[in-house]
Amino acid sequence: MRKPEEKKTIRKTVLMTEALSADIDQEARKRGIKANTVMNERLQHRTTDNSPAKVTQFQDYANEAVKLIMKYSEKDAKILERKANKLWKF
Repeated sequence: MRKPEEKKTIRKTVLMTEALSADIDQEARKRGIKANTVMNERLQHRTTDNSPAKVTQFQDYANEAVKLIMKYSEKDAKILERKANKLWKF
């Protein structure tokens, strides 16, 4: 359950171009989420390219790399894992 301060309670009307609206709708359909969620993510992560979806995808790649490297060097695998985990801070 969400904390009270995390609940979305404010509604704002936003004017945007048709192209931007189409882009948001397309991303929402592609990801199977609501357009509102896409807009909120874009606002929250406007200063970085690390959206939750991108970081999740990168984490999957990093996990696979850690598994492969672990066979040869546990130390290097731990370093890679630590660096990948730092990206979770948006």
